[in-house]
Amino acid sequence: MKIGIIGTAERAVAWEKNMGQHPSVSEVIITRSLDDLGTADACVIIDESDTNLDTLMEAVKAGYHCFLVSRLPRKLPNIEKIYHASEESNVAVQFSHWPSLAPASQWMIQKIQKPHFIQIIREIGHTDFLERDNIPSYYWIDELAFCIKWMKGAIHQVDVNQTKQAGRLGGATHIFLRFESGSTANIFVNTASHRNNHIRMASDASYILDCDILEQKGRIGKVSDGDRLFFQKKLFDASRSAELASSQFLKAIQLNRPTPFGAYDLYRTLKVVDKIGKKLTL
Repeated sequence: MKIGIIGTAERAVAWEKNMGQHPSVSEVIITRSLDDLGTADACVIIDESDTNLDTLMEAVKAGYHCFLVSRLPRKLPNIEKIYHASEESNVAVQFSHWPSLAPASQWMIQKIQKPHFIQIIREIGHTDFLERDNIPSYYWIDELAFCIKWMKGAIHQVDVNQTKQAGRLGGATHIFLRFESGSTANIFVNTASHRNNHIRMASDASYILDCDILEQKGRIGKVSDGDRLFFQKKLFDASRSAELASSQFLKAIQLNRPTPFGAYDLYRTLKVVDKIGKKLTL
């Protein structure tokens, strides 16, 4: 398999290493333009610009399997077109949604394939929030996408509330999702906190999981024969996220299966974001 990497040389080198070490890859080329991909089978597009979806659409129409490395795009009409184009062209599309691709997340998804309950608490120290120059929705959209992908089923109910200050000054947002299966997801994001804290917790009929994202520590608990809740601990290496994402992308191509976070996943997420946007000021 021949892989093209579109982007600046500085960022492309790391992705060249991730892709090149996979046994299915015979050649990796680095280029600044889609026009130079030639006979490549797939491409990694490293692009944070406002026109990255235009490049992605061109690549999909040209028949390349695509991995877009950027913040999650939020243009619903564009993503809908890309989703339909990828289906028609039978090409894989993957987005770098790290909450879905990171080792800790993959571990949780493998242990509980269909959760009945998800609880996410993400607190960002207010000084850090101001220095990062992100709007609050950047954080809760990431968590929303993770929940929707993990739960899989249709959403029956969406409730949302927000502090009056939750604009660029920061504040708290609370989102509650109820799925048609009866499962629920609760997301709380506070960008005006006195500390940084990020916890994800989930359960099904057999297990209860929790993961400290900042510490990269997880626990899985189940009821023992003595009718007690017994926990096992797990440590993760977040630095392997890009390597793992590259491998998953290539396997999706080889096995002709959906990518870990593809165009349909983002399309579903943005439709819910659109509903929430009618209730909040993003």
